[in-house]
Amino acid sequence: MAKYSKNIYEQMVLAAKKAYPNECCGILVGKKSEQSETEVTEIREAENQFQGQKAVHFKIDPLYLYHLEQELDPRGLEIVGIYHSHPDCPAILSKEDEKYMVPGLEYVIMSVQNGEVVDVKSYKKAMPPLNRNN
Repeated sequence: MAKYSKNIYEQMVLAAKKAYPNECCGILVGKKSEQSETEVTEIREAENQFQGQKAVHFKIDPLYLYHLEQELDPRGLEIVGIYHSHPDCPAILSKEDEKYMVPGLEYVIMSVQNGEVVDVKSYKKAMPPLNRNN
């Protein structure tokens, strides 16, 4: 599970409350240690660009991610995860979340009920084993 400060937590909660009744989404920025521990040092809010029901889906512009990576690299930082909210739903992975998870990245999901964040959970998909035949 990623480590993040109370300030980072409060920023994610504020983004979830602001976006309600739609899903918020954003990027977790930080560092990974050699032991695969993740430290989140900042977040970047992202616009939910899903075309349709934003209350149950989110989409982040891939170009935004590309430009963010370009900005972070010289600072020794990287994208370490994604956060988003589930308005009026539990903080559990949806089938869509599971389908699009990138191995090694942290996924923070916030359950928002009536505009208030009531639960926060973090998930991470394991990295696939390396193919040593190549």
